[in-house]
Formats: sequence, structure tokens, C-alpha cells
Amino acid sequence: MPYNSSKWALHKYYSRSSNLRMYLPPTAILSKKTLSSFLSRYSSVYIKPDREHTGTGIIRAWKKGARYSFVKVKGKKKYSRSAKGLYNRIRKSNGSGRHIIQKTIPLAKVNGRRFDIRVMMMRNASGNWEYAAMLAKVAGKGSIISNVRRGGGYALKVESALAHSLSKKKRAEVKQRLIRLGYQISNHFNHFKRRSQLGIDFAVDESGRIYLIEVNHEVPSHVLFLRLKDKSYFHNIRRLARAYKKRK
Repeated sequence: MPYNSSKWALHKYYSRSSNLRMYLPPTAILSKKTLSSFLSRYSSVYIKPDREHTGTGIIRAWKKGARYSFVKVKGKKKYSRSAKGLYNRIRKSNGSGRHIIQKTIPLAKVNGRRFDIRVMMMRNASGNWEYAAMLAKVAGKGSIISNVRRGGGYALKVESALAHSLSKKKRAEVKQRLIRLGYQISNHFNHFKRRSQLGIDFAVDESGRIYLIEVNHEVPSHVLFLRLKDKSYFHNIRRLARAYKKRK
């Protein structure tokens, strides 16, 4: 198990699970070859620094006709006439460190803005994983990322976000599947007792299909849940954190 912050290492780790593999979007290490290949197969891709978090340096790229375009976080659209030129521009913008490239997931939207879902899993007083809370992170205006602080977005109850595309019955089914996946993913960390909390980011498309985007295992944000009007989610996270700390 990759006990570090590498997105690529975690992707490979979860790919080995037959239960979780189906939830992962197509992903590779960024190179000239993979950029060209992904853009020929998919209408849009996301490019992410391997060890950066909170939305830092994320780029969305796509091809339309003979022209290539990309946007970094929420900046201006930039163009290139070739995949090679696009690669060079991305490297100039983000540096030479390792990046991953992923197929863009067709995220469901709230009033035209994409959102993903953060599920918090915490170890309880017994040291066992317990579902704590979830919320929807809605992208800010003109932003390609859902990170609330960096992208200028906002937090919303999951039920409210899913209501824009799914029926009441389907919303309940999606929430239960997210919680079950939260437990499955958390159980992969059982050998690493120092990890006591996970912030798992999922995407849901307009049909209710779920994708696993990222597992944040290095102190995922609690205060994100204070952005909800209902503070019970935040209080439950803090309650579990205190209980686990006293146990130690």
C-alpha cells in the first residue's frame, strides 16, 4: 500500500481491488504519448500534479476540431495547434514533476455548475472505521475544480445537489452506495493504524453512476463541513475525532 500522497500510487493500489476497479476513471501518467492518446479517445481530460492537493495546478484539456485548449483551475482558456504544443504549454505552466491524466467524468450539475461529493470516514473509539458525514462541493463560477476555497465554490447537502438530476428513490440509493464504498475503501487502510480519517471524493453523473476521484488521507478538512447550514455533520466529525484521540 502506498503510504504517501501520490495520486498515481493510490490509483494503482485501488485498481488491484476487483470491487473498486470499476469505479475508477481511466488514468495514466502524463506524457506526450498519453496526452495524445487520451485526447483522441475522450472529449476532455483532467491533468493533475501527482502530489498536490486542494485543487492546486489542476488543468482541464480538450480537443475541438484541429485546435487544442486548456484551462488551469479557473484561469483564461489557452490554445495550441497540436498535442505536442499543448503538452509543452502544460509543462511550462505546471513544471516537470509527475502528473496524472484522467478521462473527464461527466459530473452532475447544480444550476450549470459541476459538483463532486466528499465522504468522511473516521475511526471511532473502538478503532473501527465509521461513516461520519458527506457533502457536495459545487464548483465556483468559471472554475474547473470543485475545491471550495480555491475554486470559489460552495458546499451543499448531498440530497439537495442530487435532486437536480435524480429521483428521490435514486438519491437514497446513491447515498447508500457511497457509504458502502466508504467502508470498502477505508478497510484498505486497516494495516495503517496511524491513519484515522479519510476524505473520499466521489463523482456522480446525471444517471447516478459513481466514480472514485481521490482519497485524501493526510488530514482531510473538517472545517469544510462548517460551510453547511446544518452543523450536525461537522459536530459528528469532531465527536468521532475526540473519541479516537481519547482512545489513544
